Amino acid sequence: MRPNQRRCVSCRKIAPKADFWRIVRVFPSRTVQLEKGMGRSVYLCPQHSCLQLAQKKDRLGRSLKAAIPLEIYQTLWQHLSASDRMIGSTMVESTATDSAITESARAESSHQKAAKPESSQTSRTDKQDRRINDIETRNLKDVTLREVE
Repeated sequence: MRPNQRRCVSCRKIAPKADFWRIVRVFPSRTVQLEKGMGRSVYLCPQHSCLQLAQKKDRLGRSLKAAIPLEIYQTLWQHLSASDRMIGSTMVESTATDSAITESARAESSHQKAAKPESSQTSRTDKQDRRINDIETRNLKDVTLREVE
């Protein structure tokens, strides 16, 4: 992992530290809190599925080796609903531009799909040929080593 990259405890996605919620078990007191503090910490994606899975399977509690208070989960659900509302309002404003971008992307991807199969098929056979050659050379090396022994 690169520096300042973290892994979500729920979906295992790796991303910059700023993209996650941080849940901390504070060192001397062993209390669990959000975002700030020094001690054992875990990171969680700010997504509905990650939070739901983390709560259902107690992934936060097992990773922090501590009981997670219900208030922590309630606060995280509130943060999630607040961010969903913010995202929803910006999505309504940008719907017209998104549809124009989507149409141009579809046209471009259909053009690429028409041209791509020939090149991908040849590269696939090249990869297969290289793999067969690698296997054959390994087998020859194994045979010569056995003959020497």
